[in-house]
Amino acid sequence: MQNHRGQVVGWLLGFGIDLSARALIGDHWQLGPDCPSDPDGLAWHVLHGLGGRFLFVLDHSGARRIYTDSSAQVPCVFDSEKQIAGSTADAILNAQEYEDRFDRVLYDQLGVAGEGWFPGGPTAHHGLNRVLPGYYLDLDSWTTSRFWPRSAPVETQDTDATLVVLIANIQSQIEALLAGPQKIALALTGGRETRMMLACAHPWIAQIDCVTITGRDRHQTDTVLAKKITKELGLSHRELPRVNADPTQHAQFLHRGGHCNGDSNALYHPSVWPIADSHVFLGGFGGEVARAFLWRKNDTPDMAVTPDLLMRRFGLAKSPEIEAAIARWLAELPAMSALDILDLAYIDLRCGCWYGVQFCSDPTLVRHAPLFNYAAVEQMLSLPASMKRDQSMADAVIERLWPELLRYPYNSLGKVGDTKLKLQRALSDPRLVLTKLRKIRR
Repeated sequence: MQNHRGQVVGWLLGFGIDLSARALIGDHWQLGPDCPSDPDGLAWHVLHGLGGRFLFVLDHSGARRIYTDSSAQVPCVFDSEKQIAGSTADAILNAQEYEDRFDRVLYDQLGVAGEGWFPGGPTAHHGLNRVLPGYYLDLDSWTTSRFWPRSAPVETQDTDATLVVLIANIQSQIEALLAGPQKIALALTGGRETRMMLACAHPWIAQIDCVTITGRDRHQTDTVLAKKITKELGLSHRELPRVNADPTQHAQFLHRGGHCNGDSNALYHPSVWPIADSHVFLGGFGGEVARAFLWRKNDTPDMAVTPDLLMRRFGLAKSPEIEAAIARWLAELPAMSALDILDLAYIDLRCGCWYGVQFCSDPTLVRHAPLFNYAAVEQMLSLPASMKRDQSMADAVIERLWPELLRYPYNSLGKVGDTKLKLQRALSDPRLVLTKLRKIRR
């Protein structure tokens, strides 16, 4: 990366998208004359102008830093004592170090082999910490500092205008990827965000394949709804039957990610391999920022947000080490309401530590989340609280771009279909029946 004078100011690692040019970043990228010359200003100019998933390594005017994108979709962990940084523990530690420094107790305590993760910066290995979204790693002091947000989000006074800007952001990335070497595989599930992404892709839908992981139980609703939508609207639809990872593939997924995540992607990631060479995957992840993911009905702007509250919202067991890390994260936030803190916690502590860490776990299919860039996140954070609680952003975008999609329900097969599916799940797993019976007896 060069400034407008041709001086190297840093490097992008990953898959960056120039939002204003609506183009993928190639081997060389030159900044315009409007880019600030000071390190802080230059870094923010770069980060705010990019979509995609990437790390930005800044080397300019005496500043040497590593910045993540808005949800750390290309992960960075570091050992401040050894002064080394890399994508995961697997990239930094040799086999013996990996085993010796593995924190089995914390790994088991947080349930990482299931749906757990390491929020706040710690990883599965002693002395190895994560660069969180909104932070940079100083390569001279080997400490992290928060650079975003600098102040509380400001609620928009014009929701329509905000959505127009957000749509333009998403569509600029779709256009950039369409001009790339691979075809777009647009995720289509039963959920809101993928439906909204489909609406944003409407002008180019003839050039795009909708893709659904199909199967029974947890994937059955996605399977039925996606098939119905694509058939009735005449869309290209590729069904990818769910494939279970074998023990070797599962172990490799965990190891490549530094044993920091082990959810359903570890179990089913081979399902997407048939399109890995031909497509780039586009999903709706990140839209939860606009629908109050961590809020509860009685939450208020002035309530206390504590490490204990956040751990309970995450569904994780208590851990002094993790709660201390979350306390540091809370102390470094600018002044903002409790609801804004919950939104930031979702981005930094859940997405940056659970979703983003999987980048190296399956290095086959290139995945993009167009809703996760600094500019788009700022637009979503600015939406009114009422709109977040109503989860109405997706509907508002769909109404504007492709209202026909609103005919189809979200994550539902109808009352009869949903009841039948619940019964099938219960019969396939007797533990669910026992759990229900225990609740009735209480």
